[in-house]
Amino acid sequence: MDGKQNDDDGISDIIKISGKSFYDLSHLIYQDMPIYPGNPHPQFQPFYTLEKDKANVTRLTLGSHTGTHVDAPKHFILNGNSVDKIPLEKLMGEAIILDVSEKAVAEGITNVDLDIYSEIVRHGDIVLLYTGTSDQWDKNKSIMRDFTYLEPSAAKWIVDHNIKCIGIDSFSVEKYNFKEGISHKILLSRNIGIIEGLNSNLKKCLNKRIFLVCLPLFLKGIDGAPARVIAFDIVNPSGK
Repeated sequence: MDGKQNDDDGISDIIKISGKSFYDLSHLIYQDMPIYPGNPHPQFQPFYTLEKDKANVTRLTLGSHTGTHVDAPKHFILNGNSVDKIPLEKLMGEAIILDVSEKAVAEGITNVDLDIYSEIVRHGDIVLLYTGTSDQWDKNKSIMRDFTYLEPSAAKWIVDHNIKCIGIDSFSVEKYNFKEGISHKILLSRNIGIIEGLNSNLKKCLNKRIFLVCLPLFLKGIDGAPARVIAFDIVNPSGK
């Protein structure tokens, strides 16, 4: 399989990805799944049934930031773009997975934590952060509040290093019970993609370069959407 990636300078790179070696980085959505505190719980209600009707159809009720999802600028920015306005190339392309799991529970990632990876992070990359939160996703209820997040200094580091998208295996890039949402605003005001709630398969890709495909639901005018996120092994990593 060939993946095409467009650089900001207009040059196109063709990279070969494996059709057999890939990782599903998405959480399963179900009714009693872990969610960010205060968000609506998913509900699945039969609308039509084979017993009474000609087919099964289910009514789905869920928040726009359920499970593995994408944040749109509209989430925090007045008059920001909705999720249907995010260019897909912002959420697809070559990605590097960084290990920040040594951070203590509920501690923030800083620019200093990211600086040690400066030599392997490239212009236009997608950066995925493995914090270890995903290992406790459905095992420890306190992790819904006590998760690792991005300090504003780390968000600024992402901007300064021309990262096009940031992903994390925590419930949010923002500290729980935040007051202003500064990290979100730093990223979303620069139209940097945000993927939250990646699953623990992320640790299988640590320090690897992979080809990421993140496809949020195509919802008009909404502040975010659940997404299916797949990481493909790259057969011939680019040497940019």
